[in-house]
Amino acid sequence: MTSLPALGVPLLDTDVQAIIFDCDGTLADTFGAHYRAFREVLADYKASFEAEFYLARLGLSRYQLLQALTEAQGITFDDADVARRTAEAFNKHLAAIRPIPYTHDILRSQYGRIKLGVASGGQRDIVEATLTAVGVLDRLDTVVTIEDAGVGKPAPDLYLVAADRLGIAPRFIQTYEDSDEGIESATRAGMRVIDIRPYYRTDPANW
Repeated sequence: MTSLPALGVPLLDTDVQAIIFDCDGTLADTFGAHYRAFREVLADYKASFEAEFYLARLGLSRYQLLQALTEAQGITFDDADVARRTAEAFNKHLAAIRPIPYTHDILRSQYGRIKLGVASGGQRDIVEATLTAVGVLDRLDTVVTIEDAGVGKPAPDLYLVAADRLGIAPRFIQTYEDSDEGIESATRAGMRVIDIRPYYRTDPANW
């Protein structure tokens, strides 16, 4: 795992009542597991799926990613088929998932003090498997996924659903993200957001 120099657990503003984390690339380095799963399934569609293409689109939901592939390669995908098969393939690569130290330190320091949640554009079964793999699922008050909001980031819906479930007004919520789409989503939801990319980068050894 490649991590940048530790900066310590940042202090929260005194009026923060909840934290909402993105999942992939924020709480968990899942790039290797997702990339392997997508590459395996998309090969049956004769699609070229390079790591660089995926890296440039990490904030997108599965549906948005497939749209980008269609635009780039002119291939039509069966979204339901890809969703089912990538979930199955992903579970074969759970060992490639790594916790991200920066956000795990924050989660551990705030557990039991304020409410904690996840807002992810991923599929629920994959997100929950990921959070279980890094040992934090049972520490979260809510987990919101694409099935709950119906639209991915940069729309604010995922974060707004999470805030509603936590019972906390958006202006009192701190979020952590690793993509431009995610940052825009949290900002449009009226929340504070910290970009974790200066503190962590995925390790190519796990791809």
